[in-house]
Amino acid sequence: MRLFFDALFVIVLGLGLGGGLALVSIQDNHGFGSLTIDGWTAWPQVGSANADPYTRAKVAANAEVPLGAAEGIAFHIRLDDQQRPLRRDCTYRLFGTTPPARVWTLAAHDLQGKGLQNPLGQPASLVSRNLLRQDNGRVDITIGPDMASGNWIALDGRGPFSLILRLYDTQITTSRSLLAPTMPKIERGACKA
Repeated sequence: MRLFFDALFVIVLGLGLGGGLALVSIQDNHGFGSLTIDGWTAWPQVGSANADPYTRAKVAANAEVPLGAAEGIAFHIRLDDQQRPLRRDCTYRLFGTTPPARVWTLAAHDLQGKGLQNPLGQPASLVSRNLLRQDNGRVDITIGPDMASGNWIALDGRGPFSLILRLYDTQITTSRSLLAPTMPKIERGACKA
């Protein structure tokens, strides 16, 4: 009888450790074939049949619906231009040019990928069609807890966050060789104590 319980313990321990390690490996894995430009990272194959097994497992485990290659591409960033993690209690300036796309969205997410909300309970995001642009076509967006004029993504709370720039109907993914666009910069301003 003792041999039975020892074997059962080993099996349960093996399944528990194996399942836990598998979950950690797919959640911490960003897949193969990533494209990183100026700190922004995208996975062009994530919505295609050519996605690697780790990426497919992560998408399935998180119940995500990624953009298909014909639809667009999503770029993620977690660090500012000084390689510091983005924090909700700091104010940031996102500026420069965005890759060519029919429309794009910029949204703040927690590190698990859940979209953040502003203090009014609305999504902490902007859509390119509702954006004020400079005369030269460049963007200038303030992101943070303090009210700002112009383009502003209001954040609330504390802790790290990431930004996701989703480009819809863009040539970045429709050509055989991915184009290398210029991505906007993220500069940190003041942080609340």
